[in-house]
Amino acid sequence: MKLSLKCSAFLFLIQITVFSISAQKVPKLPSHPSGLKYDSLKWSVPTGEPYRLEMKNGMIAYIAEDSLLPLVQITGYIRHGSLSDPAGKEGLSSLLATLMRSGGTKKFPADTLDELVDLMAMKFSFSSGETQFKFNASFLSEYTNEALDLLQQLLFHPVFEERKLEKEKKIYLEAIRHRFDNPGPTLIAAYQKIMYPGEESSRLASQNSVKSITRDDLLKLHKNILKPENIIFSASGSFKKDSIISQIEAAFPKKSVLSATTFPPVDVKPAVKCLLVNKPMSQAYVRIGLPLFKRPHPDYYAMSVLNMILGGGGFTSRLGTKIRSDAGLTYSIYSHAESNYNYSGTFFIDFYTKNSSFAQAVALTIDEVRKIAETGVTEEELMHAKSSLINELPSMFRSPYDIVSTYAWNEYYGRQADHYKVYADKLKAITRDEIKDAAKKYLKTENFTFIVVGDTDALMKVKDDKFTLSTMECKTIPADSIPALP
Repeated sequence: MKLSLKCSAFLFLIQITVFSISAQKVPKLPSHPSGLKYDSLKWSVPTGEPYRLEMKNGMIAYIAEDSLLPLVQITGYIRHGSLSDPAGKEGLSSLLATLMRSGGTKKFPADTLDELVDLMAMKFSFSSGETQFKFNASFLSEYTNEALDLLQQLLFHPVFEERKLEKEKKIYLEAIRHRFDNPGPTLIAAYQKIMYPGEESSRLASQNSVKSITRDDLLKLHKNILKPENIIFSASGSFKKDSIISQIEAAFPKKSVLSATTFPPVDVKPAVKCLLVNKPMSQAYVRIGLPLFKRPHPDYYAMSVLNMILGGGGFTSRLGTKIRSDAGLTYSIYSHAESNYNYSGTFFIDFYTKNSSFAQAVALTIDEVRKIAETGVTEEELMHAKSSLINELPSMFRSPYDIVSTYAWNEYYGRQADHYKVYADKLKAITRDEIKDAAKKYLKTENFTFIVVGDTDALMKVKDDKFTLSTMECKTIPADSIPALP
């Protein structure tokens, strides 16, 4: 009897609940997902100042607590890069990065180090670019003491074991033998050689330069660059800020006397109008470029928006729509306005297409560049491009690690502390007239430099009413001759 009463009461409650829900006014769903409305997101760019400090040894650090997961993440930037490799020792910075991780330390032989890292599920890595030398570490917070001990060894006490050095040199030499197997990397290397002839930015490691690198070269370079005041450090994770600061200061050496690291000057000065790299295949890989400027520069934001409209916006950009979607001449085409803080960059357009449509694709591309310089952009294009660029900001600050690593990178390149705070306002202020002026100033089609990787015999025969290689003065070389270019 009691069970029956309980069931009746339960059914009565269900009826009451259903009745009250049905009595409520349910909003009508739109006929299409585009009609869905959401509350606006109130978000602002976080500042880096609360996380920034200068340690006793002169090192700048950005530190953030994050207890969401029992992890610690570290990223650091060392002021060095391949631009500073000595002549005849090209590849030195790359080998230094590889062997700082794999070459063993004073305290831990290479194999022992690998075993320890695997045992505690840690990760350490080093990489070298043109103008930055970067290190990363991630590990469980319970192993913070052990991880910082290992990081100290890797950063400040590498020994570059001879057997590891010889192994990495063999791997590097093999990579050099095959670096022009694929057209993509071939195009990039040829472009650098032509746009920056005789400059440090266009140098390539060679068999001879890699073979000449010794353990003493690595030790000397390491000694010159691995100083606390030459590092910008960032860390986030499950720790107490005061505690991790004390541990880092104990792990890193004291301040030293170090002259400021500088990079050699680099000029962009295209060597030829057209370079054809002969590689018999059914497609042509194309890059057409123009000199641009070094940042910071007052025209950068206008060029950034212009680039987004022309070819940086993917399938919806003008080039993506015209050459890919409408004409069906390529699967991928894009433009890029380089953001370079160390020397003048370039503006370029990249695409690949079958040999028979090469001339048509180039002609249509040049037409689109010419149109945007002559007629400018629409208000709709301008607003869409601005919105796309501004909406990228939140993804740069998703977590405490994103915040501190982003601001460490920001300071490394000498940007203002409020760079990201004012970024959106600077983009919003760009007008259609400024876009048109920038296009006229920088996108002069008569100044384009053409780099093409493909079957040169076939490409020279392809013609379009508005473009053909046969009327241009082109230099033709095989792929393996790229390193011999100035």
